[in-house]
Amino acid sequence: MEQITTIVFDLDGTLYEDTHHFSYYAELLKDRLAPEAQERFEKDYSAFGQGELTLKIGRVYDAKKDLVLAHHHGEVTQGWKWDGEIVPSHEIKELYPDPLQFDLLDMLSIGDLWWVPVAIAKHYGLTSEDAYKAFLQTREHMMTDDFELMPLKEFADVLEKLHEKYTLILMTNSPQTDSDIIIKKLGFTSFFHDKIFEANKPIHTAETLTRISEKWDVPFDRMLSIGDNYINEILPASLLGCSTICIDPYDIHENSVADLTVHNLTELSAKLEELLLNDTVN
Repeated sequence: MEQITTIVFDLDGTLYEDTHHFSYYAELLKDRLAPEAQERFEKDYSAFGQGELTLKIGRVYDAKKDLVLAHHHGEVTQGWKWDGEIVPSHEIKELYPDPLQFDLLDMLSIGDLWWVPVAIAKHYGLTSEDAYKAFLQTREHMMTDDFELMPLKEFADVLEKLHEKYTLILMTNSPQTDSDIIIKKLGFTSFFHDKIFEANKPIHTAETLTRISEKWDVPFDRMLSIGDNYINEILPASLLGCSTICIDPYDIHENSVADLTVHNLTELSAKLEELLLNDTVN
């Protein structure tokens, strides 16, 4: 960590911890379903919140085969039907002989709370196009005055100090318009030296980090990637040789490749202060 010069931050779930927008998003997705599917969507979304749904953070939803999968770095280790019935291991080996290739349409890595209602909605027949429209509508809502964000003071203080010593880069899958407003609401507008929007993680994570390396003339071993989505921000960055910090509030990554794992922004703030600032910035 002492060699780090550039830090790449995710946005949602990394720069703030508010989660009330997920319920708003889930309602929009539900409303786009056929009437007979809406009650089942509600039941499943509630079951997820109670830890009673087969779909969980850290698993994968294969929308084409309608299967929920557990994996280790893309290698499928177990599979379930939506109702929880285990798929025999020999069938899993036949269906997934190669590591999973995650995308934003059919092979959904449930790496954070954005993907839970999407996977449930797709199970009940929602198209990717309608899901994306609901996502954009949610982001529009987050731009309004009605949507309030509560930045964590200690994290804001650390981010301001880091800005003076390191090159800070924002890399998010979200569009620029709403992301800029969210950053403004958090009070972080002046902290980032570069911003990358609609990054299409995890598909283009490695490609985008390579562009950052070239643009800022920084080798991967001097780059730190911080995020709450293991597949999007941690694994591909680690494979390139970057240092990584994973925000894992659910304790789901037991065999993580991350250099450091924290549970929340409070822990992240303390670790960044300890590892990178070392009281050298006033």
